[in-house]
Amino acid sequence: MGRIEESVEVSAPLDEVYGHWVRCEDFPRFMRGVVSVDVSGPGSSSWVVETAGGRREFKAVTTEVVEGERVAWDGGGTAPVRHSGVVTFHHVDDRTTRVMLQLEIEPHALWAHLAEALGFVDRRVIDDLNDFKRHVERSSGPAAG
Repeated sequence: MGRIEESVEVSAPLDEVYGHWVRCEDFPRFMRGVVSVDVSGPGSSSWVVETAGGRREFKAVTTEVVEGERVAWDGGGTAPVRHSGVVTFHHVDDRTTRVMLQLEIEPHALWAHLAEALGFVDRRVIDDLNDFKRHVERSSGPAAG
């Protein structure tokens, strides 16, 4: 099982950053790795993502929410990759929030092992976090700096 930990500092207040994150159905509009998200009910969503190994579909279940602080989920145990994660939001100052993402990934298929070993999964996570940062900062207007 692999562990990915990445963070990004977003030039926006914590409550605004958190609000953008929990609207995950908007992710396909600005995250290149997310094709679609269908929120099917409280704490349940269906995802289609593009990875180095191709298109992947999974259902995610939210396992913990601490309003304004953290969101954890389980992406299920379906092949080719099982994953779970948590994202936390940290107040840096009134205009800056640190977003920290931790993923536990358990590849099952050979290509999934290879993609993880070569760092493709980590690169996709970094790119998606940076896409999120740009989206929030554009959305927050002139105060984003």
